[in-house]
Amino acid sequence: MKFLLIDDSSFDLFTQEKLLLRSGLTTEVITFSSAQLALDFLETQPAEMPETVILLDLQMPGINGFQFIAKYAHLADELRARIKVFMISSTVDRTDMEEATANPFIIQLLSKPLEIPVLKSLLNM
Repeated sequence: MKFLLIDDSSFDLFTQEKLLLRSGLTTEVITFSSAQLALDFLETQPAEMPETVILLDLQMPGINGFQFIAKYAHLADELRARIKVFMISSTVDRTDMEEATANPFIIQLLSKPLEIPVLKSLLNM
């Protein structure tokens, strides 16, 4: 399983990548400092890409997490079927939490810092 990390914080990208690699969940983590870069990458992927988990930051300059999801919804169904999206944030804004919960493309809103046991249980590992 491959992981894509999308976050404007280089510190969060670094720590989440290290956590994921040490957890044994994956041997491949690709990081993006902007949502647009991640969308550009996804648009070039074949429909038979490996199973992929996206950890998507909510608050980012440019395209935020919800705007990313709106664009993600237009990717090919075959591609999206191989991807699981988790939003990750330190938000305490109830509106953000409700919007993430209601969005069919977001499996769950996870709290920062990332907790590997929680992620493993959500991935049924």
